[in-house]
Order: sequence, then C-alpha cells, then structure tokens
Amino acid sequence: MRSFATLTEMLASVRQDDRGVRFIDGEDDTARLAFAELEVRALQLLGGLQAQGLAAGDELVIFTRDNQKFLTAFWAAVLGGLVPVPVAVGISDEHRHKLLRIVGQLDRGRLIADASHLARVRETADADTGVLSERLAAALEFESLADAGPGTVHHAGPNDVAFIQYSSGSTGDPKGVCLTHANLCTNIRAIVARTGWGPEDRSLSWMPLTHDMGLIGFHLAVMAAGMEHAVMDTQLFVRRPLAWIREASAMRAAQLCSPNF
Repeated sequence: MRSFATLTEMLASVRQDDRGVRFIDGEDDTARLAFAELEVRALQLLGGLQAQGLAAGDELVIFTRDNQKFLTAFWAAVLGGLVPVPVAVGISDEHRHKLLRIVGQLDRGRLIADASHLARVRETADADTGVLSERLAAALEFESLADAGPGTVHHAGPNDVAFIQYSSGSTGDPKGVCLTHANLCTNIRAIVARTGWGPEDRSLSWMPLTHDMGLIGFHLAVMAAGMEHAVMDTQLFVRRPLAWIREASAMRAAQLCSPNF
C-alpha cells in the first residue's frame, strides 16, 4: 500500500489508477466515478464553497441521501481544509432535530443539503433559535451552488481534524468525535494490512456513508487499497436485499459486510 499521512495525500496517491467507485441507486440506475474524476468534481464543488466564503477550519455539515453528492461534498471539504460533518437524513423529525443540535454545537458550521431536505429542516427549526436561525439562513443547496471553477487545495497536516463523526444521539445530545488525519490514516493502514486487501479485490457496501463503517471501512480503506468498490443505496438494499446478492455475484465482490439477519 502506498504511503500517505493525510486523506488529501491518499486521494492524490490513487487518482492515476483506473479504479473508482460505483453508485448503485436502483437495479437499473448506476453511475461510476473514477478516483480522478471524483477529485475533479470535488475540486469543482470546493470552488463553489470557497466562493460562498468557506475557508479552512470551517465545518461543513453534509445532509443528503445521495451517495454521489455526499462523497463529492466530503472530498471537497477534505481538499479545502474544511471539516466535513456527516449527518444521516433519516425519515423522522427526530433526525432533523438531531441535525439542528449538531449545527448549534459547531463553532463555524455551514450546512449543505438538497433543497427539499433543507426546506423541511427550516420548517422543523424554532423561529427563535438565534444564531441557529442565522446559520440556517446561510445554509447552501447543492442545486444552487454556482460554478466558480476549481477550488484551492489546502494542504492539511497529520494533526489537523479531517472530519467529525457523530454518535446516533439516541439517548441524549449527539456527541462528535474529532478524527485527525493521523487517526484515520493509522486506522486505514491497519485495516488494509490486516485484511490483506489489494488492487485486484472488489468491495460492495450498502452501509450509509454517514456511518463510520460505511465511510471508513467501505470507502476510505478500500480506496487506500486501490480497490474498485460499489456503494449501494441503503434503502434499495432494505427493499431488495436480493439485488445486493446479485450485485455481489456480478462484480465478484471479495469484501462484503452485513448483520446476521
């Protein structure tokens, strides 16, 4: 496995490979991004974010069900030295209340979301939430970000925060864990070394990318190993689990993970 000290270096180390990530949103609805193309799209989104005033150290709360949008925003933040904060969209008011609590905890948090999700969040929010109202007013919609050209890469150090992983918050206020680039790179190297993954292996996951196992175990670690991998929409997996089995067979996935249901 190639040597890297930050996620930025990790992405740069694999962008010349012919591997990539495939997004499976339906049995006949798939799209693939090579790692290099993912980087290009992330830089393009970063340009839009920087044009909106976001700078290194600002937190970017990512709130979307679309896995392709999620990873583009995640890598845009990483490349720009922003701190991505993944939050699951969910289907209930409680998920939106959790999002509001998270935004309220952050020092310089900006929210990026799909327009439909953002409208529901604003409906959920209390009109008298002070700074929270200001932050929701400044929230960004994926659909409305202007094309400002490629953004400027910020070269993070190993001890910089790479992203913030939040707990489910099911028994209280959500709690964020600040993961540095050094934390993540050490963990990723250990995963790849222990599993023996290599560029000829393939991975298929249905886990949400807002979950640490989905993001670290089945995107970052497999990318570091130079593996072709696929991410199946979680709701598709829930509705059609046989589609997951068929896809695993078709792509000859070497790495799967699932509870024993």
